[in-house]
Amino acid sequence: MFGRKKQQELTDEKNSNKKTFLGEKIKQLDDQLFDLSMIKIAFMAFFSLTMILLFLVDLYLALLIHKSLGYRIEFWTFLVCTPLYFLIGIVSLKSLNRFIKKIKNEHDITFREREAERKVQKFLRDNLTEDYHVFENIFTGYGDIDAIVVGPTGIFMIEIKSNEGLIATNGKGYLSIIDGTTPHKNYRWQVAKELGQVKKYLDNNTNVNTWVNPVLAFPFGSVMKGLVLESEHDKLKLPVLNEKDLLKYIYSNNQLNLSGDQIDKISQALEEWQK
Repeated sequence: MFGRKKQQELTDEKNSNKKTFLGEKIKQLDDQLFDLSMIKIAFMAFFSLTMILLFLVDLYLALLIHKSLGYRIEFWTFLVCTPLYFLIGIVSLKSLNRFIKKIKNEHDITFREREAERKVQKFLRDNLTEDYHVFENIFTGYGDIDAIVVGPTGIFMIEIKSNEGLIATNGKGYLSIIDGTTPHKNYRWQVAKELGQVKKYLDNNTNVNTWVNPVLAFPFGSVMKGLVLESEHDKLKLPVLNEKDLLKYIYSNNQLNLSGDQIDKISQALEEWQK
């Protein structure tokens, strides 16, 4: 038997040695924010220094021109050149601040996504029985599959999202979030793509009938009971669940019953993929 203890040891080793997709993205965004902050400080120092120098040059030229041509050029110098340079500097600084804010918002979203992943992954590890195995953050080449659970009741591919608010549907099979953060991508399409990758991998690496159950989980949102995302264009039915209902869904699933040998084969194949 593959064994929960062995699987957990391998997962812990993998988590300590391999950086996750979201972890790497957060590090990159942290580096960008640091670099942009340094650029902002340097810009403000340069701008302040050049403003002082420009004022002194304007004053010198004004006094010089005043002696030879009168006050008209002095008026132009003070009321046009210096304010124009000041305006250009302020516009540039505002643009830089907007860009920094955009990066910070992306950083906050990514950080919250990672926290959502960790919350659900920990919940699964702590609450599933010993005959279920949890595989986390399997990198596919494009991103991470957040979690795959393998056990007697089947295989479950879980995509985890950090959106808050009431998670519902608009009546046409599309996700609708009320009084919360709106989705920034098509979650159903993302799950469909990942589902195809998981099934293809397992079909090529096991001799088991790999029916994979996709799930969309929202640990920070309030999910409408019985919510399923579906479309008239395909056969994918995607249940949307919170943590507690996710556990019930895994235990009560009866589409596929796996033997101990089948669980071992699938778990070993996923462990190879997880490396």
